[in-house]
Amino acid sequence: MTYDNSGGFMKDFKDEFKRLDWPILIVPAAIIFVMCVFFFSMPKETTNFISSLKPFFRDKMSLVYLFVSFALFLIAIYLSFSKYGNIVLGQKDEKPAFSFWGWGAMMFCCGMAADILYYGFSEWLFYSQEPYIISMSAKSVSGNPFDFSNVYSFFFWANFWEYLVIGTCFAFMMHVRNRSKQKYSEAIRPLIGKHADGVIGKIIDVFATMAIIAAVACSLSFTVPVITTCLNSLFGVPNTHFTTIVILILICVIYSISLANGLKGIKFLSSICIYVFLVFILYVFLLGGKAQYILESTFKQVGLLFDNIFVIFTDINPARTESEFVQNYSVFYNAFWLTWAITVPFFIGVISKGRTIRQTILGGLAFAMPGSVLCFSVLSNYSESLQVFNTMDLISIYNNGGFDAYAVIKEIVGSLPFPQIALLILIVSMICFNATSFDSISLTCSYYSYKNLSNDETPHYIIKQFWAILLILLPIALIFSEGTAANFQDVAVIFGFPGAILVTLVVISFFKDLDKYQKEMEK
Repeated sequence: MTYDNSGGFMKDFKDEFKRLDWPILIVPAAIIFVMCVFFFSMPKETTNFISSLKPFFRDKMSLVYLFVSFALFLIAIYLSFSKYGNIVLGQKDEKPAFSFWGWGAMMFCCGMAADILYYGFSEWLFYSQEPYIISMSAKSVSGNPFDFSNVYSFFFWANFWEYLVIGTCFAFMMHVRNRSKQKYSEAIRPLIGKHADGVIGKIIDVFATMAIIAAVACSLSFTVPVITTCLNSLFGVPNTHFTTIVILILICVIYSISLANGLKGIKFLSSICIYVFLVFILYVFLLGGKAQYILESTFKQVGLLFDNIFVIFTDINPARTESEFVQNYSVFYNAFWLTWAITVPFFIGVISKGRTIRQTILGGLAFAMPGSVLCFSVLSNYSESLQVFNTMDLISIYNNGGFDAYAVIKEIVGSLPFPQIALLILIVSMICFNATSFDSISLTCSYYSYKNLSNDETPHYIIKQFWAILLILLPIALIFSEGTAANFQDVAVIFGFPGAILVTLVVISFFKDLDKYQKEMEK
């Protein structure tokens, strides 16, 4: 029996009350409400308080973020090429539930969101002025800080192995061990035993839910201002909070419709998102007039990445010399991915039924990593070319314009042929990316909301719509708080630390359960 939108959505909802895990519904909703009140009534004080927590996590816990990320990378390699790689995430002869394209599109869109477009245009701008990047460039054959800016972008945004390792853990729990509780506490049951059903389990699940909300709130707070800036340039729409709220509601409506149609709706919207994304990338590459520069720069930057891969993985800048680039960016991105590693992997686990562990990890990397590199190689190198060939002094525009990355992005897109068309495609792409991230995340939260839910069941329509609406409230509050990008980063860094602990517990539990499973199979 399924609890989806078929046959009238109120039909079975009374029966659902007994099945719902009410603390997972009520506690996060109450916390979000309180946070929204503080962000609306005391925006400056609230953002200052959050910022005051950042130094401890960023400076004192840097090693935790980098070590966990590196460890997950090594685990991804081990699982892919060990005997465990052949384990089917489902019944022994079960086939994948989705085609490679459909599976990859859903996974990529859920994991990336519209952040990849925002940073694709602007990240090189932040890095190229960093003393750390300038120093690394001077020591290399490149000598060009723009090249090393993209090297770090390639690395940071190819970090999909964290999602895939944790996603494999969830897929094993759901499709091999057939657990009826679809939540983080259940994933850690092999380690904590009966405590998964008690207070400790509730605390873990409430925190996981809050981390999900924090991750998506930060993402929307980054990207929606790009949409409003583009709309202002294209149609003269006022760049106000009211416009931002309208866009957030539009995104909410789109992903709510997709969510109402379950995984089929999510797959359909994800495919559209990938097609629009590729159209925009091709538009910039083919019509921007910088194709040769983009190709040659990418070729060089990929070589620099492989030449410096372990330095980038392990350089923590212990003496805190030159600049705080590692703490400001390497720590932030690892924390950011660890926060999202609480959000995305469950959905990856749901859609990976029928694939082997090897297919899930290597297939995921084969889809996600080229997608990330493609975005940054085209968007960043095109943007850099405007600076290199003195077409546009984007660094001065950024530095003299109050460090407004949104205005710089508008200028970059405006430099393309037929800029109105380019702006329109960018707007559609960003809306699609945000909607496809939120529909899968709303579904994940809906699964969390049940005490028990078997693999052949889906959450009730009303529960899915509850989360669809709840997830949009905190982004609205963050927008009204007048927070900067740095403030939004603070939230990711703070939630990333307990996220690192939680992810570590999930992996340890997985290997413990995996060992038990192997012994059962040998008997």
